[in-house]
Amino acid sequence: MKKALVAIAALLVSVSAYAQGQVNFKTHIASDVPPIDAKILNQGSPAVGAFAQLVVVGAGGSLTPMTEAPGVVNAAGYVSAGAATFAGITGGTAVQIKMRAWLGAAGSTYDTATVRGISDNSITVTLVEAPGTPNDLIGLGNVTLTPEPTTLALGALGLGALLAYRRKA
Repeated sequence: MKKALVAIAALLVSVSAYAQGQVNFKTHIASDVPPIDAKILNQGSPAVGAFAQLVVVGAGGSLTPMTEAPGVVNAAGYVSAGAATFAGITGGTAVQIKMRAWLGAAGSTYDTATVRGISDNSITVTLVEAPGTPNDLIGLGNVTLTPEPTTLALGALGLGALLAYRRKA
């Protein structure tokens, strides 16, 4: 009886692993129609030392990142991470996806980065269950990284506005 329960549990675990939807996280595919050419840029140049992540756009514009590690941006500003799996979303589901990117060391996150950006547009992609061939990210746009203002910079702006207001009064 124990062997049967272990076999059933192993089967359910393997089936649940295949129930997750995937896309092809590759931001440069010239052979697609239309071609995919979504770069990650930092001050107009490819963002060397950056990471990128796909996020699902939910209700009210909420962003849910996929659970896998982010893709590494190569010297040309592209990501070639292969199949990206979205935990908890089954294959066959159409989702709205954006790409976000950031500069940082290995292990850094979008939320902790001071230089980061997110694609302006979202695209609709139908997720595919493994072992099927994941769909490409057709229509995905560039991401331009911008520095987040520091607390000191925001304080200086506030002080400048206060001084300007006092001079007029």
